[in-house]
Amino acid sequence: MLSNILASRNIDKKLVELVDIVANSRPLANREYDQIYMFTVDMIIQAELMSDYIKNKKIVFVGDGDGMSMLFELLMQNSIIPSAQNMTVFDFDERILNNISDIVKRNNSIVPLNCIKYNIIDCVPKEQKRQFDFFYINPPYGSKNGGASCLAWLYRCMDLCCKKCSGCIVIPYDTEKNWTVKNMRNIQEFLIKHGFVIRDMISYMHRYHLDDNPTLKSATLIVDRVNYTTNEYSSEILPCSMIKNLYGKEKKLPRYILDDGSPYGLKDYDWVYGKDDFWL
Repeated sequence: MLSNILASRNIDKKLVELVDIVANSRPLANREYDQIYMFTVDMIIQAELMSDYIKNKKIVFVGDGDGMSMLFELLMQNSIIPSAQNMTVFDFDERILNNISDIVKRNNSIVPLNCIKYNIIDCVPKEQKRQFDFFYINPPYGSKNGGASCLAWLYRCMDLCCKKCSGCIVIPYDTEKNWTVKNMRNIQEFLIKHGFVIRDMISYMHRYHLDDNPTLKSATLIVDRVNYTTNEYSSEILPCSMIKNLYGKEKKLPRYILDDGSPYGLKDYDWVYGKDDFWL
């Protein structure tokens, strides 16, 4: 009995050590672009929950501010969760991508973990289409746009993943917050329309470092794509109508956040959605 208790405590201690590596290395969260980090204890719970779903999978993370890809990698190295085949992170923030690459180099990665600079508004690179069989997203919550932010992320996941795939969507659902109910309904309608079914849903799972809404919690949806459908934006940049309030208030959007050594990075506005006159 005593040996079992000690073994359990050792595992718990190791989990805390690994999640601390991730949490302490992350760049400053930029709230302007919905970079709001999950509590570390909830990251551990989430990683353990995901272990059965990601085994032997080719996983794509479309955005990864929380650093779940790094946590998965560290847990796989320590045989705490089963290994994936490979993992790829797409993000428009070079600070996040560089941090992931640094962590991987310092910790002797056993599962290939690649980083690609990419903005969700752009088309998916041709060489990356249908290369994955599991997606993981924690998109902007879209409290002012009916969940359209999540739909934008899902459109790109549809292109990145093969015809029969699964995925994890982290999104709020709180029956006391009407906007989350509306968003969840719109997201589920989109999923059904585009050939997905919801295999599992666990509500009130994750808390965030969110001073202006500290009680907000997100749910985990596990979805399976059981019927392949076409994607109307597969070869197109996302339209203004979909992304004008992607990150809350309507504003010009950077194509990338460049890692120039400053706390929040350098905004690269050199594209159509970064022009002041576009938004007049």
